Amino acid sequence: MWHTLENVEVEAYERRQVFDIPPVNLIVTEHRSQIKSCPHCGKLNKDDFPETVKYPVQYGPNILASAIYCKNYQLIPYKRISEFFDDLMGIKICPATVIRAEKDCFQNLEGFENDKGEDNNFSCKQF
Repeated sequence: MWHTLENVEVEAYERRQVFDIPPVNLIVTEHRSQIKSCPHCGKLNKDDFPETVKYPVQYGPNILASAIYCKNYQLIPYKRISEFFDDLMGIKICPATVIRAEKDCFQNLEGFENDKGEDNNFSCKQF
């Protein structure tokens, strides 16, 4: 026989939790540079783009950092990194883009690498 428990007071709760990651949504930010002609001399003038925006279409720092992490920490080959990004996120990143991002990263770290032997706050301490 079936009885309703609608008006019965709750005695306790049993908990269950599900951990998941949110779906990846690619965010596209468009930058526009104004182009104007001088009314006096007719010279065409263009506004500058932000320093980090160098190409008409490019990947942002989070995508590139993730690709560099896959290559240099997880040791995943370039072609598999491209497949991984396409399969999981629908991002078609070619191996050459990852290689260029690596070179840029290494160049940016060059100053740090050169300074690490000098007197700085990066010394080891015994505890």
